[in-house]
Amino acid sequence: MSVLIKIDMPKSCPCELVGVGYDLYCSFASGSPARVKEYDECCRNNTRPAWCPLSEVTAHGRLIDADKLRGEMLLFIKENMLTRDDARELLATVNEAPTVIEAEENNATP
Repeated sequence: MSVLIKIDMPKSCPCELVGVGYDLYCSFASGSPARVKEYDECCRNNTRPAWCPLSEVTAHGRLIDADKLRGEMLLFIKENMLTRDDARELLATVNEAPTVIEAEENNATP
């Protein structure tokens, strides 16, 4: 499962997600000495490490479950006996819509 946190995309370490007070380290670096070292270097150089799990979400409209919509459309097509060409055109609209956030593996439908 993913989490969406609404902040501006950090350009460098440390970012807004780093703790406060005595806990001033990146939790994604903990447990790996190589990552802690790279994190410290990124803080000094105003960069972000390649392993940083943050990814930018581009500006978008309302996000929907396109796979669920496709299933509902197939049912609508069947119940209303749309022509094959109309059905293809309708489904192509959903299939060609831009993906803003990729489906997670365990939630993706074939």
